[in-house]
Amino acid sequence: MKLISNWQRFIAPLVFVGVALVLMSHVVESPERAAQVTRGIAGPSTWPDMMLWSIVFFSFVWVVQVVFVILRSTTSSIETINPTQEPFSDASSTPFSLLIGLGVIYILLYGYLLPIIGFATATLIYLISWCILGGVRKPLLVGLIGLIGTTVLLYLFVKLASMPLDRGQAVMGEFSIALYRLMGIY
Repeated sequence: MKLISNWQRFIAPLVFVGVALVLMSHVVESPERAAQVTRGIAGPSTWPDMMLWSIVFFSFVWVVQVVFVILRSTTSSIETINPTQEPFSDASSTPFSLLIGLGVIYILLYGYLLPIIGFATATLIYLISWCILGGVRKPLLVGLIGLIGTTVLLYLFVKLASMPLDRGQAVMGEFSIALYRLMGIY
């Protein structure tokens, strides 16, 4: 039988806030140089900053939700988790569930693969794997979400915002350039 006290419920969202705030200082090597290439409101750090601020915002929403659950709870301050509960049946009942861990791993792998295989390929793989993690099982739907999502993001960041996204190394860099030209982005 596993026991979780009320204060332990705050650990996961506060860790997300802390990590996101630390990562914000490492988005670009040179903030001055990033500011020089920024055109309008979007620049090289716009997308990562938006994602990190989103993590901070939703982590605070998570904290508020935990506070309301604790205040509304009529049980004792320690919740008993059913050890016979099947995994994935209620991912929200455990703050450190397998789904949360896999989601974090996906995000970290996406960030690691960006400079190696390029934005287009990494984003396609990320969107497809995220759909599968989320429970979408129809191959056509997963493929369309991956392709349409990647296409929209490419046009948004490369064409409209003129952001210099990672194209990848070696063959993947050449593939990205050929893809951009085929799509009319370059």
